[in-house]
Amino acid sequence: MIAHAPAVNVNRAAQDPVVCLIEAYRERGDRRAVEQILAMNVKILNHVVRRYVSTSDEPYEDLLQVGYVGMMKAVNGYRLDSGAKFSSYAYSMIEGEIKHHLRDTALVKRPRWARSLHAKVSEATNRLTNELGRPPLIEEVAGEVNITPEGVSELMKLVCDTDVLSLDGGGDEGVDLSVIKSLHYETFALPVEDRIVLEQALDSLNELQRKVVYLFFYKDLSQTEIGRMLSLPQRKISRIVASATRSMRNGHVADRGAGGREV
Repeated sequence: MIAHAPAVNVNRAAQDPVVCLIEAYRERGDRRAVEQILAMNVKILNHVVRRYVSTSDEPYEDLLQVGYVGMMKAVNGYRLDSGAKFSSYAYSMIEGEIKHHLRDTALVKRPRWARSLHAKVSEATNRLTNELGRPPLIEEVAGEVNITPEGVSELMKLVCDTDVLSLDGGGDEGVDLSVIKSLHYETFALPVEDRIVLEQALDSLNELQRKVVYLFFYKDLSQTEIGRMLSLPQRKISRIVASATRSMRNGHVADRGAGGREV
């Protein structure tokens, strides 16, 4: 039985020359073999990249590099005894790598509070799945992360419902942030609804204002200390704190007026 195994690979190599090149790369680290594999499958690579460039705002060169990563994963992961052609496997790996990249890119563009909360939801979901031996109900996940079930649903819509076709289309349409609330008060923890308002207000400030607000309110530095750190006079820092606070307050009042509720 063992004596006949090499013949299988010989037949596969005769039918698909890529198999021989993969063997050369894996056994001898032959980089020229990899270059040949890429050259033989460059049409597939370009086809997948062009398809996703046309439906996202990512530069062609960036997605091409991601596609090369997918191609190398195909070279390293392809089973030589597989019944599928390497080209089909490579197509799947390239597409998967690009989709993964686009999802990560979309997540990075999400607000800080959303990324943090999504990480907690994911961790709780995995933990409950292991404990319960089944996927948890949304109410069970909500209880673990102290967020209303409706809030968990809207969070997942905000973070996860960003397919390639909508990455450049705003992304937040149809998401109701007003239902993302804490179930109960936690000592020394800011309720999630207040975190959302605070981060939205901070995002409305310019870079210098955000830096001063962070140092003054989060790091408890005095205006004089902040002035020394930023090489600005204390009076300038005082004006920045006042203008930033006024801007955030006005933005909060506007949000309350538009939403008809106090957060």
